[in-house]
Amino acid sequence: MKLSKKIIFAIVAAVIIGAILLTCLGMEIAFLVADKVECWRPDYEKEDLSGVLEKTELDDEDYDLLYRQTGLTAVGVDRMLSRGEDGKQRILEIQEDFFTEHEVKNDLFAPFICTDYLEEHVSYAFLEDGDIIVTSSTHLSGWRMGHSGLVTDAERGSILQANAVGDTSRLGSMRDFSDRVNFMILSPKVDAETKAEVCKYAEKNLIGKIYDPTAGVFSSKNKVERTQCAHLVWYAYNAFGIDLDSNGGLVVTPKNIANSPLVEVVQVFGLDPAKLWK
Repeated sequence: MKLSKKIIFAIVAAVIIGAILLTCLGMEIAFLVADKVECWRPDYEKEDLSGVLEKTELDDEDYDLLYRQTGLTAVGVDRMLSRGEDGKQRILEIQEDFFTEHEVKNDLFAPFICTDYLEEHVSYAFLEDGDIIVTSSTHLSGWRMGHSGLVTDAERGSILQANAVGDTSRLGSMRDFSDRVNFMILSPKVDAETKAEVCKYAEKNLIGKIYDPTAGVFSSKNKVERTQCAHLVWYAYNAFGIDLDSNGGLVVTPKNIANSPLVEVVQVFGLDPAKLWK
C-alpha cells in the first residue's frame, strides 16, 4: 500500500522528535550522574607537619608526606617555604582544607551545563606569573569540559579568563577558582623571562576576545578573535613556540593542558593526587 505524503511526513517527524527526546533523555541522565561529583578528600589520617616544616632541608620522604597531606608538590612546597613563616602557615591552612569534608553546590547556568562549587573558598599556593589554573568543575551533560585561566600578574592577583557565551575574555582572580569543587595550579616548564613575556603579551593582546566554545572547530585554532578558556591559555604560550596541548587536536581543553608534559603541578585540590585529572 502506498503511503500518502502526509503520513510519510508524520512518520519522519515522529522519528526525528523521538530521536531528539532520546538524546535529551540520555544527556539528562549523563548530567545527573556527572552532577554527583564530590570534592576528593583523603581516606587516611591527617598528620602533624610541624616537625617537617621546621627542617632546614627536606628529603624525598618529606616531600612525599607533604604531597599526601596537602596536595602540594615539591615545586609547590619549595615555593611556599621560600616565603618563610607565612609560607609555613599557608601550608597548614592548605592541609586543613585538603582534609575537610566540603559541601558541593551545583550552579546550572544553561541547559545541561553546570558548575560545581564549594560552600566556601579554600587556601591555595602562592601564585607566580605564568601559572595556569585548571578545574574540571564545569560539565556539559556528562562531559567535564572544565575551566582554566592564566596568571598574568601574581602580585595583583590577575588571572586572564574566557568564561561564557555572550562574554569576552577578561581579567579575573583566584577567587574564580578557589571555591570550585577542584582545581590544579600548574607551572609551565619554561624560564621566568619567557613567562613574563607571555604574561605581558596576554594582557596587551588577549583581553576582550569573543567567547566561542567551538573555537578550533569552526575557526582556525591559530586565530584568537573567537576563543574559549583553554584555547586562550594555549594561544598565549603558543605565541612563544610553547605548545601546551597534550593531544594536538583541533580543540584545546583544560584537561589537555593539565596533561601536557610541558607543565608541572604546583598544587592539586579536590582531585586524587595519585590520579590527578587523567
